[in-house]
Amino acid sequence: MAIRRTAAARTLASNSRVDLLALLQDGSEHTISELAVATGLHENTTREHLQRLVADGFALRKPEHRTVRGRPRMVYRLVSAEDIKADPQARRRIEESIARVALTRVLLEGYGRPVASTTDAAEAAGHALADDPKLCPPPRPALVGTSADRQIDALEAHLDRLGFDPELERSQLAFHLYHCPFEDLARARPEVVCHVHLGLAQGVLDSVPGPVGARRLLPFVGPEHCVLQLTRESRDDPPAA
Repeated sequence: MAIRRTAAARTLASNSRVDLLALLQDGSEHTISELAVATGLHENTTREHLQRLVADGFALRKPEHRTVRGRPRMVYRLVSAEDIKADPQARRRIEESIARVALTRVLLEGYGRPVASTTDAAEAAGHALADDPKLCPPPRPALVGTSADRQIDALEAHLDRLGFDPELERSQLAFHLYHCPFEDLARARPEVVCHVHLGLAQGVLDSVPGPVGARRLLPFVGPEHCVLQLTRESRDDPPAA
C-alpha cells in the first residue's frame, strides 16, 4: 500500500506555490496583485495557491496597515521568527520549505539542455548545492568523536532537515530514508533526482573533513524507502580531542 504524502508535501509539489514561497522569502508583505504579476499567474489562481500556503503554515495573511482612509488590502508574508515562537512546530515546517524550494529549483532548471551524462550532471549540481547555507548550514562546532562520526552526524542532520526521515544502519554504513519529499519527481526522473541527492550528500560529507563518502543511492527499495550507501577509506582515525 502506497504511503500518502503529508498535506505540506502536496502543497510544495506545485511549482507555482514553490515560486510564490520563494517570492515571500524576501521578508516583505505582498498583495495578490503584486504576486500575480511577478509569477505570471491569474489573480484568482494566485489567491488559491496562497490559501494553501497559509493553511499549511508557510505564510500569513493579514490586513494591510494603512495611514489613509479606505478599506485595507489583504497582504501575505512568510511566517516570521516571532510567529514560530508562538508555534514551535512551525520552525521545522519553514526550514523544510526553504530547503525544498532551493532543491526543487535545481531539479527543475537546467536539464533541458544536452549533457554528456545526465547522472554526472545531476551529481555535480547536487554537490554544488552543498554550498547553499539554506540547505546545508555550517556543521555544529560542538560535534565530537572521530572525523567519520562528525561527517555522519552532519549528513544525518542534513537528511533530517530535508524531511527524509533518515535512520542510520551503522554496521552497513548506510542511511535508510523512509520518506522522499520529491517522490513524484523521483519516480519520473530517478536519473536526475536521485543523483542530485547523491551529489548533495557527498557535498555535505566533503564539508566536514574525514574518510566517509557517498557511494550510491538505491531508490525505492520499498514504498518511499530508499537507501543511501556510504563508503569509508581504510585508515586510522583517532577520536578528536
